[in-house]
Amino acid sequence: MASADLLNIERELRRAYEFGRLRLALFGVLPLVVLAAAVAGLSLRPWSVVVFGSAVVGLSAWLLWYGREPRRAVLPGVAAGLVPLLLSVCANLVHACGAEGCSTRCVPACALGGVVAGVGVVVMVKELGAPLRSLWVASALALLTGSMGCACIGYAGIGSLGLGFVVGFVPGLLLRWFR
Repeated sequence: MASADLLNIERELRRAYEFGRLRLALFGVLPLVVLAAAVAGLSLRPWSVVVFGSAVVGLSAWLLWYGREPRRAVLPGVAAGLVPLLLSVCANLVHACGAEGCSTRCVPACALGGVVAGVGVVVMVKELGAPLRSLWVASALALLTGSMGCACIGYAGIGSLGLGFVVGFVPGLLLRWFR
């Protein structure tokens, strides 16, 4: 066989390999697409859910396709982000959002969910034995996932989610750093 034939075969095999990995990554984010669609159907601001949901799905698909260490942070990040997402959606369903309702139910739900997500990211990434840099990937996914629910109340919801996340994340990070 000529070297040109070998190069063509190698290219075809590489293309098939990468296509297979992409197909698996897209199959892996299918539950996130369903989740984002369900939350958008329940939300008063479905476009904010679409924006954050698209970011979660896109980042997760890329990380699953890329593989290696960042792939191991997808599940802990999304799982931790489900807590503030579900808390904010439940708080939003309990009342009709108004000036006083959102500040008494939705904002604390986002903040509490952020604290739980911050602690959850540190604990889950440590349990998986992932390296320290995986914490940043998992944190981004947790915040994006939680923002799908907390964005319905605007900047106050996302801000309280972020503040709560820092409160839960930093002590766990410091404990892991100094061990």
